[in-house]
Amino acid sequence: MIKGINSPADINVSRILRIIWQHKGISRIEIAAELGIDKSTVTKITATLIDMGLICETSHGTTGPQGGRKPIFLEINGTYAGVGGIEISPERFVCCLLDLHGVVLFQQQEQISPELYKQLGCTGIFFKAFDLIIAEAEKRNISLAGIGVGIPGIVDTEKGVIIQSVSLLLDEPYPFLEEISARVSIPVYLENDARCGCYSEKMLINDASMQNMLFVLTEFRVIQPKIASEKNLSVGMGLIINGQMYKGSEGSAGEFRSLLWDGAAGQFSSRKDLLSDIHGAAIDSIFFELACHIAFLVNVLNLEVVYIGGLDTVSAHRLLELVTQRIKYQWPYCRSRNYVVRIASLGMFTVSYGAASMVIEDLFSLPSLSSSSGNSPSILESFAGLKTPHFYSK
Repeated sequence: MIKGINSPADINVSRILRIIWQHKGISRIEIAAELGIDKSTVTKITATLIDMGLICETSHGTTGPQGGRKPIFLEINGTYAGVGGIEISPERFVCCLLDLHGVVLFQQQEQISPELYKQLGCTGIFFKAFDLIIAEAEKRNISLAGIGVGIPGIVDTEKGVIIQSVSLLLDEPYPFLEEISARVSIPVYLENDARCGCYSEKMLINDASMQNMLFVLTEFRVIQPKIASEKNLSVGMGLIINGQMYKGSEGSAGEFRSLLWDGAAGQFSSRKDLLSDIHGAAIDSIFFELACHIAFLVNVLNLEVVYIGGLDTVSAHRLLELVTQRIKYQWPYCRSRNYVVRIASLGMFTVSYGAASMVIEDLFSLPSLSSSSGNSPSILESFAGLKTPHFYSK
């Protein structure tokens, strides 16, 4: 959603909306105190937001030690609009529809055969998932604020270009958003799949104090959507540093290949990541190699939490165990560190949920001061526009 700053009021509206979204229940007095805004200004803006239906009053709090009126809490109206999320991988697509609180209203996955991918390509697969989300939104009479798309590979999120995705047979820059723009009239956000995992966990934990995170997306999957394509262990990483998603100057942060890689295909040493060769001790060997790399990043970057996603329960716990051991073993000091290694919360729906969460994050982000124009829609007008259904024409 494009947010223009036309006046100081726009900045205050955006700040108030963000803090209400972050806290999921906060009083007007607390908003004024936390933002340093006059209470009368907060009261005026929140009254407008309530009239719009974008926020609502929730249960009353408790009185203070000296009695008096109970505070009334405010929160975002989750049903004001919906957002969609799509994951496209070599073997399947996964899609979901969320409300503005991140509550799942619909989710579905479908397998992709090599023949189907050859016929439809990345864009055609997107529209299969898109049509499902649109149908569910229309069924619930929910306007869509946007759709996030997570894919394996290097992406330019600003331009909506897939720079390269070996997994999706895209060796040259592919103008994804340009290709779908003729049929889609709502915002579409493109992101790397592992970084979508970060957005997923951020939405679920809702903990602003969690500033440094690593999400390791590790999947046993076909290398490419080709007939007779081998399966391997595919690894990608998403990083949040000091509360911000870290993408690198070219958007390639998180792309992984082992330090022990010896020129063979795949990401690990001696092609031992191929699924046909993985059994028993071989799995531990691969996971050990990966765990050493993860521990290195955790210790060097002083990360607070590691999420492991994409694996079945047994494999995920085995990798978690090895990562935990290696972090401790590779830490060079006696003083202990505070960190935690966790299994990703949503299993196969992590990427699609994270892609949708990215849209919500953007909706309630603060506009850049560089967006000041004086003639673009105000923050309130932009949100009011979400209530008009915008889908696409076939």
